Amino acid sequence: MNELSYRILGPLEVLRGSHVVGIRAGKLRCLLATLLVSSNRLVPVDELVERLWGQAPPPTARATLHTYVMRLRRLLAGDDSGSGVSTIRPIRTRPEGYLIEVPPEQVDLGLFNQLVAEADRQAHDPSTVLSLLTRALDLWRGPALVDIPSESLQRDVAPQLEERRLHVLERRIDAELALGRHAELVGELTGLTTEHRLRERFWQQLMLALYRSRRQAEALDAYARLRAVLVEELGLEPAAETRTLHQRILAEDPELLAVPQSSHLTVTSAVPLAWRAICQLPADLQDFVGREDLIGSVISQLVRSDDSSDAVGVPVVAITGAPGTGKTSVAVRIAHRLRQEFPDGQFFVRLTGSHDSRHGTTGRDPAEVLGELLLATGATRDEVPDDLEARAAAFRARLADRRVLLVLDDAVRAGQVVPLVPGTAGSAVLVTSRRLLPDVPGVVNLRLEPLACDEALALFRRLVRPGRGSDRDGSWDPDAARTIVAACGGLPLAVRIVAARLLTRPAAGLRLLAERLADERRRLDELRVGDLEVRASLALSYAGLSEIGRLALRRLGLIACEEVPAWVVEVVLGEDRRQDAERALEELVQANLVTETGVDATGEPRHRMHDLIGLYASELAQSDDGPGNVETTHRLVDALLQLADAAHRNVPALSFDEAPVDPVEPPRILEPNVVRRLTHDGAAWMCAEQRLLVWAIRQSVDQGWYLEASHLAERVLTTLDLQLPHARVVELFDQVAMAAKAAGDERMAWRATWQRAMQVTTRRVDDAVLDALAQAAEVFHRLADPLDEAYALAALAHFRQQQGEHDVALRHARAAFDAGRASGHRGAYATAAREYASLLAQHGRYEEAWPLFEETLAIARELGGPVDQALVLHRMARHALEQGDLGKAAQAAETSLAVLADVSDHRARAYASSMAARVASARGETDRAVILAEEALDEFTKLGDRFGEVAASASLAEAYLAANRMADVITLMERIAPAFADVGPTTHEERLRNAYERARTALKGSSA
Repeated sequence: MNELSYRILGPLEVLRGSHVVGIRAGKLRCLLATLLVSSNRLVPVDELVERLWGQAPPPTARATLHTYVMRLRRLLAGDDSGSGVSTIRPIRTRPEGYLIEVPPEQVDLGLFNQLVAEADRQAHDPSTVLSLLTRALDLWRGPALVDIPSESLQRDVAPQLEERRLHVLERRIDAELALGRHAELVGELTGLTTEHRLRERFWQQLMLALYRSRRQAEALDAYARLRAVLVEELGLEPAAETRTLHQRILAEDPELLAVPQSSHLTVTSAVPLAWRAICQLPADLQDFVGREDLIGSVISQLVRSDDSSDAVGVPVVAITGAPGTGKTSVAVRIAHRLRQEFPDGQFFVRLTGSHDSRHGTTGRDPAEVLGELLLATGATRDEVPDDLEARAAAFRARLADRRVLLVLDDAVRAGQVVPLVPGTAGSAVLVTSRRLLPDVPGVVNLRLEPLACDEALALFRRLVRPGRGSDRDGSWDPDAARTIVAACGGLPLAVRIVAARLLTRPAAGLRLLAERLADERRRLDELRVGDLEVRASLALSYAGLSEIGRLALRRLGLIACEEVPAWVVEVVLGEDRRQDAERALEELVQANLVTETGVDATGEPRHRMHDLIGLYASELAQSDDGPGNVETTHRLVDALLQLADAAHRNVPALSFDEAPVDPVEPPRILEPNVVRRLTHDGAAWMCAEQRLLVWAIRQSVDQGWYLEASHLAERVLTTLDLQLPHARVVELFDQVAMAAKAAGDERMAWRATWQRAMQVTTRRVDDAVLDALAQAAEVFHRLADPLDEAYALAALAHFRQQQGEHDVALRHARAAFDAGRASGHRGAYATAAREYASLLAQHGRYEEAWPLFEETLAIARELGGPVDQALVLHRMARHALEQGDLGKAAQAAETSLAVLADVSDHRARAYASSMAARVASARGETDRAVILAEEALDEFTKLGDRFGEVAASASLAEAYLAANRMADVITLMERIAPAFADVGPTTHEERLRNAYERARTALKGSSA
């Protein structure tokens, strides 16, 4: 057996079979213990750091934690050598933290919880309960986590586990009392009351055991000793249950001598109290759909499922979510399912109070709620105290040792919930709230997301019942139905509203409603019927915000439905309110109007609004100050330009084939340290903010801020062209060009046009693209702009040469070379010189071209761009190959691969692999040639670079040809030729067809 088992109920032990796995380092023991007490559940990084280092972690804590995790994985896998060879990897990494996956029965705490949960299910059988709880308690080998050097674990977790053990011990003793073993228990209980002097349950059990053992005087003496301890140390009298038991012993109540046959195995079964078990739950919805995963998760928390590893105290679960997600419906369904688990009553309380236009929604006074609950449980009005604390204490006393489910609906704040939580295990609390409730001790917050599309569609269909809510001809239009539920954004409230509208106006039909909902400007107007209205539900949450929270929501409405980083809130609030940004954002998250979506690659938290909340926020923004909105939008665009400029400078391996961007001095919206933190990895920042950057470019175009649009586009789109859809990049450059042209800036318009053309060339090269490059070069020449002219002409020369127009290409290359030299820009000169050298070699002037190649390579090495070096080496390899100089060709091709080995530019590596495949074929290294060409073709296909696909396909065909795999050449050609019909004629297509013809000829010859 190679399975691992873990013990934390006592000293930490890890066993592989019967052999102990040595984990000596204190930090590793602490890390493992933290993961085990939350086994099979994610432990956030911050919690792990706090467990390991306390409140003052070192700056390198996160990196060190990662190292500890790797070290612990090796130890658990039996691989302490660092080789990484492992078959057992129970620790999983997630973006937010780590978890350990282990069956509950392989952790003593998990097995303990399983046994206790089974005892709960077998409560009708005292013998079985006793057996199960005895086995559970036997798993304890000492105080839990006793040898774990973690102050927070010892402070927060160990006491909870000890409380859990004592509670189970009390239940085991109850079972023995129910079986008539009172005499045997006296000694044990005497010791327990000495060790736990303030724990009244043990004293109650001791009094009962003594009385049933015909030792009435000693039972009364036990009460006297307990009372003396409580009065001396706490100034309190014993609890009502203890006092009642004392009175019954004094009265020699014969019922106390009888062993109870009830399934309620607690000492208080001998102390009857007035109690009224009632069910206050609203009716469950018949048309409820979905939510099974969340329902299962909530139930497992409330009833302490077998795999729960921290089942201590009263479970409190809060279901939170955006307005309209159906929190109450889910809670009611869960409560109905759990009725049998909580036989002493199921209470339902609405905590929402009145609505005040200035202060928002005010929750009900918890003292008022407690009064109602006390009366509902059977207390008389005289037994209901006056103040909040006394009522809470009385309520806890009435619920002690009972199994009650308390459903608290629509809580406004934590202060409403805390006084209502029972004090002893056995009961559970289920809360719904629009807000997160982190201030409720021990609460588990579970967010209710909108319905998935299929679930929303199922709810819609169930509500409208096809034939009544169908189109006018009685048919069910699935496309229209999907459009409708998509417009509802998965909110059950919205789905119910549109279904109700169809039922009240069936003649309207699905298609007409779908068309009306498709218009975002009127969507919220459509989502209302009778007293149901999505806008009103959202307005209730909005009204509950503070002034700064409402301002933040309105300002975020300007960029509604976009995911934004936290710093955006600072920018949109403006300089004078920036210090309130964190508070405002936290308030929006707490109110479930904004959702945290994680942390991006720059380490910045990200947030977004549900689509319908975004539309509502947009409405609020539009009703706000118009000039103020424009100012806010411009401020955010300026901040994005400030960051984009810094990120562009931090993008590694920029090629000198990319024309330098125009310098800009953006306004200082963000502090320099913030800019440095966000953009130290420029490419990562651009990828994280791609949607927001596209928004900023489009907003700038719409507002007529063409310079901002131009500066943003040229800084980010050449990096994002692998992430954004190709058509969108082309469209954005088009829009920037038109905006610059409308403003009369000819140069900026043609720079955008030239950049657009270069994007198109990754998919096809046609006359329109070549004409655009030629016109751009002419304009730059007329405007005396040799830098841009050099780049436009170099590109034109390259693509004319690819088209087979070698003489025209040579003229363009010479002109580019002259313009590059005149510009004084070494990058522009190197780009033009490389193209000119290529055309010289193409025209048989190889000896003249080679020194120019070497000069260009030297510039590339000086400027430090590996991609630039690889491009020059690619040309050198190609022309050396065409000249039959296989030694130089191989050296250049291999150097190109080596230069790009650690570069993330997949396109450049694919071109280098394609060229290296051609050289390998020529040198007879056919197996390597095939591998390199296949890698290149696969990479180009992933990138969508169709021009590169043709080049790699030609290299692969030539490799097959060299390997005498003629049939593979034919198959390759027949498979790919139709896909590249619109790319345009290229030299690579000619290579491909030559290989194809040679393969066909060879196959014909062999068949003859």
